[in-house]
Amino acid sequence: MSHPPREISSDLESGRQSEVTRRVISVEAWTTIRYLHAQGLSQRAIAKELGVSRNTVARALASEAPPKYVRRRQPVSPNLAPFEQQVREMFFDKKFRGSRILRELRKLGFQGSKSALYRYLQKLRGERAARASMRFETAPGEQAQFDWSPYTVPLGTALCRVVVFSLTLCYSRRKYLTASLDETQASVFEALEDGLWFFGGSPKVLVVDNDRTMVDSCKPDDFRWNRLFLELCGHYRIQPVACAPGNARAKGKVENPFRHLEDHLIKGGRWDSFEHFLGELHRFAREELDLAVHGTTQRRPIDLFAEEQPFLIPLPAGRFVSTREQLRKVSWDCLISFGGNRYSVPHAYAGKSVWVRVSRGKYLLALDMHGQVVATHELCRDKGRTVLNKEHYEGLKRAAPRTRALLEKAFLDRFPDQAEFLEKLYAQQKLNPAYHLRGILELASLYSREALLEAFSLCLHYNTFSVGFVRGVLEQHLPAQPNPEPGVRTLHGLPSVKVSRSLSVYQRLLEGGGRR
Repeated sequence: MSHPPREISSDLESGRQSEVTRRVISVEAWTTIRYLHAQGLSQRAIAKELGVSRNTVARALASEAPPKYVRRRQPVSPNLAPFEQQVREMFFDKKFRGSRILRELRKLGFQGSKSALYRYLQKLRGERAARASMRFETAPGEQAQFDWSPYTVPLGTALCRVVVFSLTLCYSRRKYLTASLDETQASVFEALEDGLWFFGGSPKVLVVDNDRTMVDSCKPDDFRWNRLFLELCGHYRIQPVACAPGNARAKGKVENPFRHLEDHLIKGGRWDSFEHFLGELHRFAREELDLAVHGTTQRRPIDLFAEEQPFLIPLPAGRFVSTREQLRKVSWDCLISFGGNRYSVPHAYAGKSVWVRVSRGKYLLALDMHGQVVATHELCRDKGRTVLNKEHYEGLKRAAPRTRALLEKAFLDRFPDQAEFLEKLYAQQKLNPAYHLRGILELASLYSREALLEAFSLCLHYNTFSVGFVRGVLEQHLPAQPNPEPGVRTLHGLPSVKVSRSLSVYQRLLEGGGRR
Protein backbone atom coordinates (compact mmCIF):
# COMPACT_ATOMS: atom_id res chain seq x y z
CA MET A 1 0.00 0.00 0.00
CA SER A 2 1.32 3.44 -0.87
CA HIS A 3 1.67 6.13 1.71
CA PRO A 4 -0.97 8.86 1.31
CA PRO A 5 0.44 12.08 -0.13
CA ARG A 6 2.08 14.27 2.47
CA GLU A 7 0.03 17.45 2.66
CA ILE A 8 0.02 20.71 4.57
CA SER A 9 -2.77 23.04 5.64
CA SER A 10 -3.08 26.79 5.36
CA ASP A 11 -5.45 29.23 7.04
CA LEU A 12 -7.94 30.89 4.74
CA GLU A 13 -10.06 33.79 5.82
CA SER A 14 -13.78 33.05 5.54
CA GLY A 15 -15.24 36.43 6.43
CA ARG A 16 -14.75 36.25 10.21
CA GLN A 17 -11.35 35.94 11.90
CA SER A 18 -12.79 33.45 14.38
CA GLU A 19 -13.66 31.02 11.58
CA VAL A 20 -10.61 29.43 10.00
CA THR A 21 -10.85 26.88 7.24
CA ARG A 22 -8.01 24.47 6.69
CA ARG A 23 -7.23 24.13 3.01
CA VAL A 24 -5.08 21.14 2.15
CA ILE A 25 -2.45 21.41 -0.58
CA SER A 26 -0.43 18.58 -2.07
CA VAL A 27 3.26 17.78 -1.92
CA GLU A 28 3.40 18.90 -5.55
CA ALA A 29 2.27 22.38 -4.50
CA TRP A 30 4.68 22.37 -1.54
CA THR A 31 7.72 21.50 -3.67
CA THR A 32 6.64 23.91 -6.43
CA ILE A 33 6.28 26.79 -3.96
CA ARG A 34 9.78 26.21 -2.61
CA TYR A 35 11.24 25.87 -6.09
CA LEU A 36 9.66 29.08 -7.37
CA HIS A 37 10.83 30.95 -4.27
CA ALA A 38 14.38 29.68 -4.88
CA GLN A 39 14.20 31.20 -8.36
CA GLY A 40 13.54 34.64 -6.88
CA LEU A 41 9.74 34.93 -7.11
CA SER A 42 8.03 36.82 -4.31
CA GLN A 43 5.36 35.24 -2.12
CA ARG A 44 2.72 37.38 -3.82
CA ALA A 45 3.84 36.23 -7.28
CA ILE A 46 3.87 32.58 -6.23
CA ALA A 47 0.39 32.84 -4.74
CA LYS A 48 -0.92 34.36 -7.97
CA GLU A 49 0.84 31.78 -10.14
CA LEU A 50 -0.48 28.77 -8.19
CA GLY A 51 -3.86 30.16 -7.20
CA VAL A 52 -3.34 29.85 -3.44
CA SER A 53 -3.29 32.37 -0.62
CA ARG A 54 -0.15 34.10 0.59
CA ASN A 55 -0.67 32.40 3.96
CA THR A 56 -0.39 29.06 2.18
CA VAL A 57 2.84 30.16 0.51
CA ALA A 58 4.27 31.46 3.78
CA ARG A 59 3.48 28.20 5.60
CA ALA A 60 5.08 26.12 2.86
CA LEU A 61 8.24 28.24 2.92
CA ALA A 62 8.43 28.11 6.72
CA SER A 63 8.07 24.31 6.85
CA GLU A 64 11.44 22.56 6.50
CA ALA A 65 9.83 19.11 6.80
CA PRO A 66 7.65 17.68 4.02
CA PRO A 67 3.91 18.29 4.45
CA LYS A 68 2.30 15.48 6.39
CA TYR A 69 -1.27 14.34 6.32
CA VAL A 70 -2.56 11.83 8.87
CA ARG A 71 -5.60 9.88 7.75
CA ARG A 72 -8.25 9.72 10.47
CA ARG A 73 -9.38 6.24 11.32
CA GLN A 74 -13.15 5.68 11.40
CA PRO A 75 -14.29 4.66 14.89
CA VAL A 76 -15.40 1.09 15.48
CA SER A 77 -18.77 0.40 17.08
CA PRO A 78 -18.34 0.43 20.91
CA ASN A 79 -19.92 -3.02 21.18
CA LEU A 80 -17.57 -4.39 18.50
CA ALA A 81 -14.35 -2.69 19.64
CA PRO A 82 -13.41 -5.35 22.26
CA PHE A 83 -13.63 -8.04 19.56
CA GLU A 84 -11.84 -6.15 16.75
CA GLN A 85 -8.69 -8.29 16.82
CA GLN A 86 -10.68 -11.54 16.72
CA VAL A 87 -12.77 -10.25 13.80
CA ARG A 88 -9.66 -9.33 11.80
CA GLU A 89 -8.11 -12.72 12.50
CA MET A 90 -11.23 -14.60 11.41
CA PHE A 91 -11.62 -12.46 8.30
CA PHE A 92 -8.02 -12.30 7.05
CA ASP A 93 -6.45 -15.51 8.38
CA LYS A 94 -9.30 -18.00 8.71
CA LYS A 95 -11.27 -16.63 5.72
CA PHE A 96 -14.59 -16.92 7.60
CA ARG A 97 -17.76 -15.56 6.01
CA GLY A 98 -19.77 -12.85 7.78
CA SER A 99 -22.41 -15.22 9.15
CA ARG A 100 -19.72 -17.51 10.62
CA ILE A 101 -17.93 -14.55 12.20
CA LEU A 102 -21.19 -13.35 13.77
CA ARG A 103 -21.89 -16.82 15.20
CA GLU A 104 -18.39 -17.06 16.69
CA LEU A 105 -18.68 -13.56 18.18
CA ARG A 106 -21.98 -14.46 19.84
CA LYS A 107 -20.17 -17.33 21.55
CA LEU A 108 -17.59 -14.84 22.83
CA GLY A 109 -20.29 -12.56 24.27
CA PHE A 110 -20.81 -10.02 21.47
CA GLN A 111 -24.10 -8.14 22.10
CA GLY A 112 -23.95 -5.69 19.20
CA SER A 113 -26.09 -5.62 16.08
CA LYS A 114 -25.52 -7.61 12.93
CA SER A 115 -25.43 -4.42 10.83
CA ALA A 116 -22.57 -2.99 12.95
CA LEU A 117 -20.49 -6.08 12.24
CA TYR A 118 -21.29 -6.10 8.54
CA ARG A 119 -20.40 -2.41 8.18
CA TYR A 120 -17.00 -3.18 9.71
CA LEU A 121 -16.54 -6.22 7.45
CA GLN A 122 -17.21 -4.02 4.43
CA LYS A 123 -14.24 -1.84 5.43
CA LEU A 124 -12.10 -4.94 5.84
CA ARG A 125 -13.02 -6.11 2.34
CA GLY A 126 -11.64 -2.86 0.94
CA GLU A 127 -8.47 -3.36 2.94
CA ARG A 128 -8.17 -6.94 1.69
CA ALA A 129 -8.51 -5.78 -1.90
CA ALA A 130 -5.65 -3.36 -1.32
CA ARG A 131 -3.59 -6.11 0.27
CA ALA A 132 -4.24 -8.49 -2.60
CA SER A 133 -2.92 -6.07 -5.21
CA MET A 134 -2.18 -2.42 -5.81
CA ARG A 135 -2.23 -2.85 -9.60
CA PHE A 136 -5.03 -0.40 -10.09
CA GLU A 137 -5.67 1.29 -13.39
CA THR A 138 -4.79 4.96 -13.71
CA ALA A 139 -5.82 7.77 -16.02
CA PRO A 140 -3.49 8.98 -18.81
CA GLY A 141 -0.59 11.02 -17.41
CA GLU A 142 -1.70 10.37 -13.85
CA GLN A 143 1.05 8.12 -12.52
CA ALA A 144 4.47 6.61 -13.24
CA GLN A 145 6.53 4.10 -11.30
CA PHE A 146 10.31 4.23 -10.90
CA ASP A 147 12.59 1.46 -9.69
CA TRP A 148 15.94 -0.20 -10.37
CA SER A 149 17.62 -3.57 -10.02
CA PRO A 150 21.32 -4.58 -9.95
CA TYR A 151 22.77 -7.37 -12.10
CA THR A 152 26.17 -8.95 -12.61
CA VAL A 153 26.75 -9.34 -16.34
CA PRO A 154 29.73 -10.18 -18.60
CA LEU A 155 31.13 -7.03 -20.23
CA GLY A 156 34.09 -7.89 -22.41
CA THR A 157 36.30 -10.31 -20.50
CA ALA A 158 35.11 -9.37 -17.01
CA LEU A 159 31.99 -9.73 -14.90
CA CYS A 160 30.69 -6.27 -13.97
CA ARG A 161 27.92 -5.01 -11.75
CA VAL A 162 25.39 -2.85 -13.59
CA VAL A 163 22.20 -1.22 -12.33
CA VAL A 164 19.16 -1.18 -14.63
CA PHE A 165 16.61 1.61 -14.07
CA SER A 166 12.98 1.45 -15.19
CA LEU A 167 10.48 4.30 -15.48
CA THR A 168 6.99 3.03 -16.38
CA LEU A 169 3.96 5.12 -17.36
CA CYS A 170 1.08 3.33 -15.65
CA TYR A 171 -1.64 4.03 -18.22
CA SER A 172 0.20 3.02 -21.39
CA ARG A 173 2.69 0.63 -19.70
CA ARG A 174 5.42 2.22 -21.83
CA LYS A 175 8.84 1.85 -20.22
CA TYR A 176 12.11 3.71 -20.36
CA LEU A 177 15.10 1.52 -19.50
CA THR A 178 18.63 2.72 -18.88
CA ALA A 179 21.68 1.58 -16.91
CA SER A 180 24.57 2.81 -14.78
CA LEU A 181 27.63 1.35 -13.12
CA ASP A 182 26.43 2.58 -9.72
CA GLU A 183 23.29 3.67 -7.89
CA THR A 184 24.42 6.90 -6.26
CA GLN A 185 21.90 9.68 -5.88
CA ALA A 186 23.38 11.43 -8.93
CA SER A 187 22.93 8.29 -11.06
CA VAL A 188 19.39 7.72 -9.75
CA PHE A 189 18.38 11.30 -10.52
CA GLU A 190 20.02 11.15 -13.96
CA ALA A 191 18.12 7.98 -14.89
CA LEU A 192 14.81 9.46 -13.73
CA GLU A 193 15.40 12.70 -15.62
CA ASP A 194 16.46 10.87 -18.77
CA GLY A 195 13.17 8.99 -18.66
CA LEU A 196 11.09 12.14 -18.22
CA TRP A 197 12.81 13.84 -21.13
CA PHE A 198 12.46 10.69 -23.23
CA PHE A 199 8.69 10.70 -22.65
CA GLY A 200 8.52 14.44 -23.25
CA GLY A 201 6.65 15.21 -20.03
CA SER A 202 6.08 14.40 -16.37
CA PRO A 203 3.32 12.38 -14.68
CA LYS A 204 1.33 13.95 -11.86
CA VAL A 205 2.38 11.24 -9.38
CA LEU A 206 5.61 9.25 -9.12
CA VAL A 207 5.58 6.01 -7.10
CA VAL A 208 9.00 5.09 -5.69
CA ASP A 209 10.59 2.80 -3.11
CA ASN A 210 11.85 3.96 0.27
CA ASP A 211 15.45 4.08 -0.96
CA ARG A 212 17.92 6.30 0.89
CA THR A 213 18.50 8.38 -2.25
CA MET A 214 14.89 9.59 -2.05
CA VAL A 215 13.68 9.00 1.52
CA ASP A 216 15.55 10.04 4.67
CA SER A 217 13.21 8.17 7.02
CA CYS A 218 10.50 5.64 6.16
CA LYS A 219 9.22 5.12 9.70
CA PRO A 220 5.40 5.33 9.70
CA ASP A 221 5.45 7.87 12.52
CA ASP A 222 8.38 9.88 11.13
CA PHE A 223 8.32 9.72 7.33
CA ARG A 224 10.71 12.21 5.73
CA TRP A 225 11.53 12.73 2.06
CA ASN A 226 15.07 13.52 1.00
CA ARG A 227 15.26 17.28 0.52
CA LEU A 228 17.17 17.13 -2.77
CA PHE A 229 14.69 14.61 -4.16
CA LEU A 230 11.84 16.96 -3.25
CA GLU A 231 13.65 19.77 -5.08
CA LEU A 232 13.88 17.51 -8.13
CA CYS A 233 10.15 16.72 -7.89
CA GLY A 234 9.39 20.43 -7.48
CA HIS A 235 11.41 21.20 -10.61
CA TYR A 236 9.25 18.82 -12.65
CA ARG A 237 6.03 19.49 -10.67
CA ILE A 238 5.70 15.84 -9.65
CA GLN A 239 4.04 14.59 -6.47
CA PRO A 240 6.08 11.71 -5.01
CA VAL A 241 4.42 8.77 -3.28
CA ALA A 242 6.45 6.14 -1.44
CA CYS A 243 5.49 2.47 -1.19
CA ALA A 244 5.11 1.05 2.28
CA PRO A 245 8.23 -0.92 3.33
CA GLY A 246 8.10 -4.49 2.11
CA ASN A 247 5.12 -3.92 -0.18
CA ALA A 248 6.67 -4.64 -3.56
CA ARG A 249 3.22 -5.45 -4.97
CA ALA A 250 2.41 -1.74 -5.01
CA LYS A 251 4.78 -1.38 -7.93
CA GLY A 252 3.84 -4.48 -9.88
CA LYS A 253 3.88 -2.59 -13.18
CA VAL A 254 7.63 -2.07 -12.70
CA GLU A 255 8.80 -5.27 -11.10
CA ASN A 256 7.16 -7.59 -13.63
CA PRO A 257 9.15 -6.00 -16.49
CA PHE A 258 12.35 -6.70 -14.56
CA ARG A 259 11.48 -10.39 -14.65
CA HIS A 260 10.72 -10.11 -18.36
CA LEU A 261 14.02 -8.29 -18.85
CA GLU A 262 15.90 -11.00 -16.97
CA ASP A 263 14.29 -13.82 -18.95
CA HIS A 264 14.62 -12.28 -22.40
CA LEU A 265 17.82 -10.23 -22.24
CA ILE A 266 19.95 -10.59 -19.10
CA LYS A 267 20.10 -14.38 -18.76
CA GLY A 268 22.75 -15.85 -21.03
CA GLY A 269 23.66 -12.45 -22.45
CA ARG A 270 27.20 -11.28 -23.17
CA TRP A 271 28.26 -7.80 -24.23
CA ASP A 272 31.52 -6.29 -25.48
CA SER A 273 31.32 -3.21 -23.26
CA PHE A 274 29.03 -1.15 -21.07
CA GLU A 275 28.12 0.95 -24.11
CA HIS A 276 27.14 -2.23 -25.96
CA PHE A 277 24.95 -3.34 -23.03
CA LEU A 278 23.32 0.10 -22.81
CA GLY A 279 22.56 0.09 -26.53
CA GLU A 280 21.01 -3.39 -26.34
CA LEU A 281 18.93 -2.32 -23.35
CA HIS A 282 17.51 0.63 -25.27
CA ARG A 283 16.90 -1.59 -28.31
CA PHE A 284 15.08 -4.16 -26.16
CA ALA A 285 12.75 -1.49 -24.78
CA ARG A 286 11.99 0.06 -28.18
CA GLU A 287 11.82 -3.02 -30.41
CA GLU A 288 10.31 -5.56 -28.01
CA LEU A 289 8.58 -3.98 -25.02
CA ASP A 290 7.08 -1.09 -26.99
CA LEU A 291 5.67 -3.36 -29.70
CA ALA A 292 4.45 -6.34 -27.65
CA VAL A 293 0.72 -6.52 -26.86
CA HIS A 294 0.35 -6.07 -23.10
CA GLY A 295 -1.47 -8.86 -21.27
CA THR A 296 -3.67 -6.51 -19.23
CA THR A 297 -4.47 -3.71 -21.67
CA GLN A 298 -4.45 -5.97 -24.76
CA ARG A 299 -2.79 -3.12 -26.65
CA ARG A 300 0.76 -2.16 -27.56
CA PRO A 301 2.38 0.33 -25.16
CA ILE A 302 3.58 2.49 -28.06
CA ASP A 303 -0.04 2.91 -29.24
CA LEU A 304 -1.41 3.75 -25.80
CA PHE A 305 1.46 6.18 -25.28
CA ALA A 306 0.16 8.26 -28.20
CA GLU A 307 -3.02 8.75 -26.15
CA GLU A 308 -1.19 9.38 -22.86
CA GLN A 309 1.55 11.78 -23.95
CA PRO A 310 -0.71 14.86 -24.34
CA PHE A 311 -1.76 14.48 -20.67
CA LEU A 312 1.80 14.63 -19.32
CA ILE A 313 2.90 17.81 -17.55
CA PRO A 314 5.08 19.93 -19.88
CA LEU A 315 8.79 19.82 -19.10
CA PRO A 316 10.61 22.86 -17.64
CA ALA A 317 13.01 24.91 -19.72
CA GLY A 318 16.05 22.93 -18.55
CA ARG A 319 17.09 19.92 -16.54
CA PHE A 320 17.43 19.94 -12.77
CA VAL A 321 20.90 21.13 -11.77
CA SER A 322 21.99 20.02 -8.31
CA THR A 323 24.01 22.28 -6.05
CA ARG A 324 26.14 19.22 -5.34
CA GLU A 325 27.77 19.54 -8.73
CA GLN A 326 31.28 20.89 -8.48
CA LEU A 327 32.64 24.08 -9.99
CA ARG A 328 36.03 23.93 -11.70
CA LYS A 329 38.23 26.65 -13.17
CA VAL A 330 39.61 25.73 -16.60
CA SER A 331 43.38 26.21 -16.85
CA TRP A 332 45.14 28.11 -19.64
CA ASP A 333 45.87 24.79 -21.38
CA CYS A 334 42.13 23.90 -21.38
CA LEU A 335 42.23 21.34 -18.55
CA ILE A 336 40.10 20.76 -15.45
CA SER A 337 41.03 18.67 -12.42
CA PHE A 338 38.78 15.91 -11.08
CA GLY A 339 39.49 12.88 -8.93
CA GLY A 340 43.26 13.22 -9.15
CA ASN A 341 43.29 13.49 -12.95
CA ARG A 342 43.02 16.25 -15.55
CA TYR A 343 40.54 16.34 -18.44
CA SER A 344 40.39 18.63 -21.46
CA VAL A 345 37.54 20.96 -22.42
CA PRO A 346 37.14 23.08 -25.59
CA HIS A 347 39.68 25.90 -25.74
CA ALA A 348 36.90 28.51 -25.77
CA TYR A 349 36.40 27.78 -22.04
CA ALA A 350 40.02 28.31 -21.00
CA GLY A 351 40.14 30.69 -18.05
CA LYS A 352 36.41 30.27 -17.40
CA SER A 353 34.46 28.11 -14.94
CA VAL A 354 32.53 24.93 -15.71
CA TRP A 355 30.41 22.55 -13.66
CA VAL A 356 31.46 18.90 -13.52
CA ARG A 357 29.49 15.79 -12.58
CA VAL A 358 29.75 12.04 -12.99
CA SER A 359 27.27 10.36 -15.35
CA ARG A 360 26.19 6.70 -15.11
CA GLY A 361 29.16 6.03 -12.83
CA LYS A 362 31.37 5.93 -15.94
CA TYR A 363 31.64 9.36 -17.56
CA LEU A 364 32.73 12.83 -16.50
CA LEU A 365 30.62 15.66 -17.91
CA ALA A 366 31.66 19.31 -18.06
CA LEU A 367 28.76 21.78 -18.29
CA ASP A 368 28.75 25.50 -18.99
CA MET A 369 26.93 28.03 -16.81
CA HIS A 370 23.67 27.32 -18.69
CA GLY A 371 23.83 23.59 -17.93
CA GLN A 372 24.82 22.56 -21.47
CA VAL A 373 27.33 19.71 -21.78
CA VAL A 374 30.55 20.97 -23.39
CA ALA A 375 32.83 17.95 -22.84
CA THR A 376 32.44 14.25 -22.07
CA HIS A 377 35.22 11.89 -20.99
CA GLU A 378 35.33 8.34 -19.71
CA LEU A 379 36.43 8.44 -16.09
CA CYS A 380 40.04 7.46 -15.58
CA ARG A 381 40.41 4.96 -12.72
CA ASP A 382 44.12 5.70 -12.23
CA LYS A 383 45.59 8.82 -10.65
CA GLY A 384 47.83 11.51 -12.08
CA ARG A 385 46.67 11.03 -15.69
CA THR A 386 45.78 13.66 -18.29
CA VAL A 387 42.87 12.75 -20.57
CA LEU A 388 42.81 14.76 -23.79
CA ASN A 389 40.40 15.17 -26.68
CA LYS A 390 42.37 16.57 -29.64
CA GLU A 391 39.26 18.27 -31.01
CA HIS A 392 39.29 20.59 -27.99
CA TYR A 393 42.52 22.15 -29.29
CA GLU A 394 41.82 22.35 -33.01
CA GLY A 395 41.01 26.06 -32.96
CA LEU A 396 44.26 26.83 -31.16
CA LYS A 397 46.36 24.99 -33.71
CA ARG A 398 44.86 26.98 -36.55
CA ALA A 399 45.30 30.22 -34.58
CA ALA A 400 49.11 30.05 -34.40
CA PRO A 401 51.21 29.88 -37.63
CA ARG A 402 54.23 27.59 -37.83
CA THR A 403 56.99 29.64 -39.48
CA ARG A 404 58.87 32.48 -37.80
CA ALA A 405 57.94 35.01 -40.48
CA LEU A 406 54.24 34.23 -40.24
CA LEU A 407 54.43 34.20 -36.44
CA GLU A 408 56.05 37.64 -36.42
CA LYS A 409 53.43 39.03 -38.81
CA ALA A 410 50.57 37.57 -36.75
CA PHE A 411 52.04 39.03 -33.55
CA LEU A 412 52.51 42.54 -34.95
CA ASP A 413 49.06 42.47 -36.57
CA ARG A 414 47.58 41.84 -33.14
CA PHE A 415 50.03 44.01 -31.13
CA PRO A 416 51.42 46.66 -33.51
CA ASP A 417 52.90 48.69 -30.64
CA GLN A 418 54.94 45.79 -29.21
CA ALA A 419 57.90 45.80 -31.59
CA GLU A 420 60.28 46.37 -28.64
CA PHE A 421 58.93 43.29 -26.87
CA LEU A 422 59.39 41.23 -30.04
CA GLU A 423 62.97 42.46 -30.50
CA LYS A 424 63.97 41.59 -26.94
CA LEU A 425 62.26 38.20 -27.18
CA TYR A 426 64.42 37.39 -30.21
CA ALA A 427 67.54 38.58 -28.39
CA GLN A 428 66.86 36.51 -25.26
CA GLN A 429 65.48 33.37 -26.92
CA LYS A 430 67.97 32.84 -29.72
CA LEU A 431 67.72 29.05 -29.82
CA ASN A 432 63.97 28.75 -30.44
CA PRO A 433 62.14 32.09 -30.55
CA ALA A 434 59.34 30.59 -32.69
CA TYR A 435 58.37 28.27 -29.81
CA HIS A 436 57.89 31.19 -27.43
CA LEU A 437 56.17 33.40 -29.99
CA ARG A 438 53.76 30.62 -30.99
CA GLY A 439 52.89 29.97 -27.34
CA ILE A 440 52.24 33.67 -26.73
CA LEU A 441 49.92 33.82 -29.74
CA GLU A 442 47.99 30.81 -28.44
CA LEU A 443 47.62 32.58 -25.09
CA ALA A 444 46.39 35.64 -26.96
CA SER A 445 43.45 33.58 -28.24
CA LEU A 446 42.47 32.77 -24.65
CA TYR A 447 43.02 36.05 -22.80
CA SER A 448 42.03 39.64 -23.41
CA ARG A 449 44.31 42.13 -25.15
CA GLU A 450 44.54 44.16 -21.93
CA ALA A 451 45.80 41.13 -19.99
CA LEU A 452 48.47 40.44 -22.63
CA LEU A 453 49.63 44.06 -22.64
CA GLU A 454 49.99 43.96 -18.85
CA ALA A 455 52.04 40.79 -19.15
CA PHE A 456 54.30 42.38 -21.80
CA SER A 457 54.82 45.38 -19.51
CA LEU A 458 55.97 43.12 -16.68
CA CYS A 459 58.29 41.28 -19.07
CA LEU A 460 59.95 44.61 -19.88
CA HIS A 461 60.11 45.50 -16.18
CA TYR A 462 61.90 42.26 -15.28
CA ASN A 463 63.76 41.95 -18.59
CA THR A 464 62.41 38.41 -18.94
CA PHE A 465 60.90 37.32 -22.24
CA SER A 466 59.45 33.80 -22.43
CA VAL A 467 56.12 32.11 -22.92
CA GLY A 468 56.43 30.62 -19.43
CA PHE A 469 56.69 34.03 -17.77
CA VAL A 470 53.80 35.45 -19.82
CA ARG A 471 51.70 32.41 -18.95
CA GLY A 472 52.45 32.77 -15.25
CA VAL A 473 51.42 36.43 -15.27
CA LEU A 474 48.18 35.65 -17.10
CA GLU A 475 47.23 32.93 -14.66
CA GLN A 476 47.34 35.57 -11.94
CA HIS A 477 44.95 37.75 -13.97
CA LEU A 478 42.28 35.44 -15.41
CA PRO A 479 39.46 37.25 -17.22
CA ALA A 480 36.23 37.69 -15.29
CA GLN A 481 33.44 35.16 -15.97
CA PRO A 482 30.76 36.82 -18.15
CA ASN A 483 27.35 37.20 -16.62
CA PRO A 484 24.67 34.74 -17.90
CA GLU A 485 21.89 35.95 -20.12
CA PRO A 486 18.82 37.26 -18.28
CA GLY A 487 16.14 34.64 -17.72
CA VAL A 488 18.50 31.68 -18.02
CA ARG A 489 18.68 29.42 -14.98
CA THR A 490 22.29 29.02 -13.91
CA LEU A 491 24.37 27.92 -10.98
CA HIS A 492 26.86 30.34 -9.54
CA GLY A 493 29.96 29.69 -7.51
CA LEU A 494 31.16 31.81 -4.64
CA PRO A 495 31.79 35.42 -5.66
CA SER A 496 35.39 36.07 -6.61
CA VAL A 497 37.42 38.69 -4.77
CA LYS A 498 39.77 40.92 -6.70
CA VAL A 499 43.19 40.94 -5.07
CA SER A 500 45.98 43.35 -5.96
CA ARG A 501 49.21 41.36 -5.95
CA SER A 502 52.58 42.83 -5.22
CA LEU A 503 55.48 42.43 -7.64
CA SER A 504 56.87 39.73 -5.34
CA VAL A 505 54.43 37.34 -7.01
CA TYR A 506 56.20 37.79 -10.31
CA GLN A 507 59.59 37.66 -8.65
CA ARG A 508 58.75 34.08 -7.67
CA LEU A 509 58.03 33.33 -11.31
CA LEU A 510 61.56 34.51 -12.17
CA GLU A 511 63.05 32.40 -9.43
CA GLY A 512 61.20 29.41 -10.86
CA GLY A 513 62.76 29.89 -14.27
CA GLY A 514 59.72 31.43 -15.92
CA ARG A 515 58.05 28.04 -16.57
CA ARG A 516 55.17 26.28 -14.90
